[in-house]
Amino acid sequence: MKLRTTALSAVTLALLTLSGWAGDKMKANIMIYQAVNVGSTQLSPGEYTMTWTESGTGAEVTFSQGKNVIGTVPAKLAHGPTGYRSPAIITKADVLTGIDLPTTSLLFTNGAVTGK
Repeated sequence: MKLRTTALSAVTLALLTLSGWAGDKMKANIMIYQAVNVGSTQLSPGEYTMTWTESGTGAEVTFSQGKNVIGTVPAKLAHGPTGYRSPAIITKADVLTGIDLPTTSLLFTNGAVTGK
C-alpha cells in the first residue's frame, strides 16, 4: 500500500512539473527599445509578454503588458537553437518581422492583427 501511494505521488509530481515546463515554452518576456509596428498595431517602447498557441505556420502570438492584451498576430514558429541567449528583436524599417528566442524563432507572416 505504501509503495502504491509513493508511486502515485511521484507520478503526480512529474505531471505537475511537466505541465509547468510546457507552459513556459509558449511564453516569453521581451523588451522593445523603440516603437515598432506589428500588423496595424504599434508597440511602444516597454516590456511585453508574448504567448503563442502552437508550432508551425498556424501559430498566433499575443503581445500583452500586464493584463492588457495589445494585439494578436499570426506567425510561423520553429523550434531549435537560434544562437541567441536572450530575445533578439528583428525589424525592418520599424516593422517587427520576427523574434528569435534561445530555442524558438517566430516570424510574423502578415499584417493581420486582432485585439487592442
